[in-house]
Amino acid sequence: MDEKEAEQHVGYLLFEVSRLFKRRYEEMSKSFGITLQQARVIVFLAQQPDGLSQATLAQAVDSDPMTISGILDRLEKRDLVKRVQDPSDSRAKLVTLTPDGHELFIHVRNIKKDLFDQIMSNLEPGHGEILKASLRNIRDQLIEMSPENKEL
Repeated sequence: MDEKEAEQHVGYLLFEVSRLFKRRYEEMSKSFGITLQQARVIVFLAQQPDGLSQATLAQAVDSDPMTISGILDRLEKRDLVKRVQDPSDSRAKLVTLTPDGHELFIHVRNIKKDLFDQIMSNLEPGHGEILKASLRNIRDQLIEMSPENKEL
């Protein structure tokens, strides 16, 4: 497959869109000093007011426990998250957003909305819905193909 053929391949296009989205998001969020991975953690925590265990959070953002621990260390130093003992499991810690974390969540959400609005505004009417439906279909197929689902 030559370079021109590769550029027409859906896998290549998905990878490139993902890579470029991450780059643009991080450019837009630079003034808040936050990476896309940190933003994803903040978004998940904003949706869970009672907090999440580090293990659950790592799984939710598709990360390993060591990486999530480093991300949380950096966010905790900035007083954006706090870790407390899980009352139901003395070995686990629950992670929640602080008030500053909730404030940053609003900025994170607005950056994402602005970026998506810019991207989607150039599509023909109706193409955005077709794109989203197609991506959901691809995602669902990939989930269905995962080894965890094959064992069920």
